[in-house]
Amino acid sequence: MLPVVILVRRFPAMIRALVLGCVLVSAVIAGEEPTPPAPPASVPASPAVVLPPVPPSPSTAPGIRIWPDPRFTVWPPIVYRDEPRNVAFALPVKKPGAAGTIAWDGQTPLPITLPTDAESIGGLLPLPANIGEHRAIVAIESGSFPIVLRICDARETWPITGLSNGFPVDADGRAVVLQDRRRGTREERVWSFLDAGEVRPSGRALLIGDALEALGARVWDGLDADARPAIDERYPHHAVLVGLAAILAEGTGEARQRLPRTIVWSPGNQTLHGGAWTAEEERVLGLVRTRCERLGVMPRLVLALPPLPVEAHLQARATERRELLLRSANRLGWVVVDLARAAGAPEEANRVAPQVFTTYPLAAAQERMRAALREALAR
Repeated sequence: MLPVVILVRRFPAMIRALVLGCVLVSAVIAGEEPTPPAPPASVPASPAVVLPPVPPSPSTAPGIRIWPDPRFTVWPPIVYRDEPRNVAFALPVKKPGAAGTIAWDGQTPLPITLPTDAESIGGLLPLPANIGEHRAIVAIESGSFPIVLRICDARETWPITGLSNGFPVDADGRAVVLQDRRRGTREERVWSFLDAGEVRPSGRALLIGDALEALGARVWDGLDADARPAIDERYPHHAVLVGLAAILAEGTGEARQRLPRTIVWSPGNQTLHGGAWTAEEERVLGLVRTRCERLGVMPRLVLALPPLPVEAHLQARATERRELLLRSANRLGWVVVDLARAAGAPEEANRVAPQVFTTYPLAAAQERMRAALREALAR
């Protein structure tokens, strides 16, 4: 058979392979033994594939329980200097029946014994009276655990940055208590004289608290003010402290003048629905005055007295709450806007359909409340 000569140098790789295959087939048909292609000089060995170990089934692992640290669970956000108060703590029961102690650093330890039939234990410690950081030491057998609480002067910058279980904490998660003075006392009159000379700032008005929403519309909608909703299911006035702490922060000169010219606090009725209302809510009114007096400014302070709830079982408590807020506001120089009077009876103001009601007034009643707030903001 005549030799087959084919030039493949200029063919693409795929065509060259196809042509060479045809040459080998032609050689086989002609009875000649094809010459196998020469193996490459060296073939690198494939790297071994290492598979990760298969983790055991969760059913075969007992697991390790992660216990919470000893902590404060309840503390008063606003206290007066002359009143005794307590702070609640909780301890995990890692070893039932173990003995230990708890006390503020430097004070006589109080003995405690962990129960055998519970996962945690709680108790009370008397709240210290002095401004500063206070450390409670929990000692259980060979372990020692500190719990920190800060008591701050209400006149100074409030270090509150958030809430833990509904109670104010600082940026490190430590409990914060603001210590204020009682109003109407001789000491209060002295401080009022020393803090005299405040002026009204010129910044944009502030709405803070509950926006009183009903069917997607808020009473605050359309008002010329900086709207800062501050809500908590049980303690909404604690959430208001978080918002005001940032707004009433320390500033000088022009920064102070840019503070809100008007502050409107809308307490709403969430604390009634959450079943956590206490008379201490009204302490916010005095606290705000204390901080503004120290800053040397005095915005127009407005309390948006909340409308009445439609639920019959909340009516008596709502009335008691409104009366307390009204008395305190009048005593502390806050202007009161009565949203219940503007809205009217909740059976009509909150009515969507027969036996169907919203939490807050809607439609025309909502517009009447909005008009009342608009008038207060315009002054």
